[in-house]
Amino acid sequence: MSDAPRPVRTRPRWPWIVVGLAALLVALVLILALTGGFSSTSNAQPTARPTSSQSPTATDAPGVAANGCIGGNGRDAAMLIAAQKAAPHTTNGAASMAAAFMRWLYQFPNPSTGDVQQVTQSIVSSKDDPEQFAQFVTSDTNRSGGLVPDGQPFSVSTVPGVFYVESTSTADQPVISVGAGLVTDGALSATLRESTTVTLRWEDGAWKVLGAKGTRTTQSLFSIGTAYSGGC
Repeated sequence: MSDAPRPVRTRPRWPWIVVGLAALLVALVLILALTGGFSSTSNAQPTARPTSSQSPTATDAPGVAANGCIGGNGRDAAMLIAAQKAAPHTTNGAASMAAAFMRWLYQFPNPSTGDVQQVTQSIVSSKDDPEQFAQFVTSDTNRSGGLVPDGQPFSVSTVPGVFYVESTSTADQPVISVGAGLVTDGALSATLRESTTVTLRWEDGAWKVLGAKGTRTTQSLFSIGTAYSGGC
């Protein structure tokens, strides 16, 4: 049994994420759900993750893999700004930045007002609408997509995380799909996964976030994605 996917909305960029549909895990069958701005699934953790075959859009230094814990293991604006400073102008640098952004955004309680102001000023692209971004992040939207009841604390971890560089990517505007595990009560779930697709833009010598939306189910992403070199 599965929920039929709904069309993905591409405008406006904010709010990025529409509350997702929770999926059910029945026996060993993988159940999927995909919403217009967010995809969330409850499915068995993949036992193997094939390496993605996508072509890079920028040159990566040999041996420098995408880091799922760039900026440190915090989930505040300081972590995200540190990640931005550390992420190079490469495909893997963009993938690292996308992971940091997902870890910051996907949590409850929501980021503080001060954090949102810092991120709006430092991380959001000049081509986007900072006011709309700030309004969304401080809203009551349940960004777990219903996998966690309203009001229950949660976060995501990139320990089991993967990423995929979408075909629409360019060197200065990559589109990165990121998959991560759901954390509740301090424990990483063995089955619950979240995913989002982040569009980044290289501006003023750093990666800025241009938008995000749900484009892939977690089953699809974890089957084609590349594992991060580290996670938190």
